[in-house]
Amino acid sequence: MSWILFALSSVVSFTFLNLLQRVLAVDSKHPRAMAVLFNGTAALIALLIFAFSGAYKSFSLPTEPQAWIALLIASFCYGMFERGRFVAAKLLDASVLTTIINISVVIAILGSSWLYSEPLTSTKLFGGALILIALLMVSFGNQTKKSPLKGVFVGILISIMLGLGWMLDKLGTQYFNSGTYNILIWILPTVFIFFPYIKLEVINSELKVASWKVFLLAGLNVIGYLMQLKALEIAEATRVIPILQTSTLFTVLLGVVFLREREHILRKVLAGIIAVTGAYFLI
Repeated sequence: MSWILFALSSVVSFTFLNLLQRVLAVDSKHPRAMAVLFNGTAALIALLIFAFSGAYKSFSLPTEPQAWIALLIASFCYGMFERGRFVAAKLLDASVLTTIINISVVIAILGSSWLYSEPLTSTKLFGGALILIALLMVSFGNQTKKSPLKGVFVGILISIMLGLGWMLDKLGTQYFNSGTYNILIWILPTVFIFFPYIKLEVINSELKVASWKVFLLAGLNVIGYLMQLKALEIAEATRVIPILQTSTLFTVLLGVVFLREREHILRKVLAGIIAVTGAYFLI
């Protein structure tokens, strides 16, 4: 299967994940407990997919120390992102946070180019730049309040963590395989989110609030991430990562149709055209 098909499958999964997150928003009283619940549910779903898809037949664990070091660093980065995203979301307007989070795309692309010695050709730079411009166009909106310095700092920090995690994903698929790495990268970050302690009663109360929603959203996230890893197994990270981030853009465009979010509609459509053009140069 072509890497572009895996990448597009990931985009579809993450787009519907983002849309359903808006529709099925959960009023969490303890965001960190909700993050533990979400990641734990995702880990369980990843295990089920691993078992029933037959991927367990190719289960393997590397012996190289650098493989486990990379896995732990990526797990720490994803764990810190999950811990901090709720703080940033509370302190910042959605439009501001969406703008700041684009830092992760830049870090992932530049870091991947250095880590995997992938050349940044003029075509890649042009295509990636078009997608980044499109993301910035749909990120800016009506800011309702002044952004506090703490919120901006946390937003930048979690963006760095997310970008480093994306950067290390291809390395994970090289040492492990996509199925094995997918399980480990869902389980281990939960430890960093849980640390130092969360009462089980609190997690149970969050489960009652979220109910079936957490299973649906976690399932979409696991499938989207697995398709992302499979694309990274085949193609260069500097090609895959920019295309994956178009899920944010398609969420905005579908929000116009299904959620009647009609503000700045011309700008959103123009951003869509620019992003598709950028993706064309990366294929």
